[in-house]
Amino acid sequence: MKDRYGREEGVSEVVGNMLMVALVIVLLSVFSAALYTFLPMDRDPSISVMLTNDRQDITLWHKGGDWVKREDLTVIVGNETNRTRFRNGDFTLVPAKPVFDLGSNITVRMPHGLEGNETVKLTTSRTVIFTGRVGL
Repeated sequence: MKDRYGREEGVSEVVGNMLMVALVIVLLSVFSAALYTFLPMDRDPSISVMLTNDRQDITLWHKGGDWVKREDLTVIVGNETNRTRFRNGDFTLVPAKPVFDLGSNITVRMPHGLEGNETVKLTTSRTVIFTGRVGL
């Protein structure tokens, strides 16, 4: 359709609207990418742990700090020649709940007892939370 001066109408309006929509999409993408860099990073848990043991059991006491899901925890007990990993179902969490938090304790029963020279590590998939040494 032509206007009174003989120019085509409508084509420039459609192109202009499409350019505006494209500009808004590009600006939103740039803005969201810039904001994403300001999100806080995941941090590793910080826990204060006390280790007690007897000849058969190792107990890790949560004395303060962050909570950690039971399913994320691994207890590693070993010396220079032997190392054993205890995961979710291999240790006892008291009280029985899904998180290791203030006042909780983890007890690991060693199948062959302790020699007295073992190192104990409490870990998650990302970090070592605690390292201690068994003393008999």
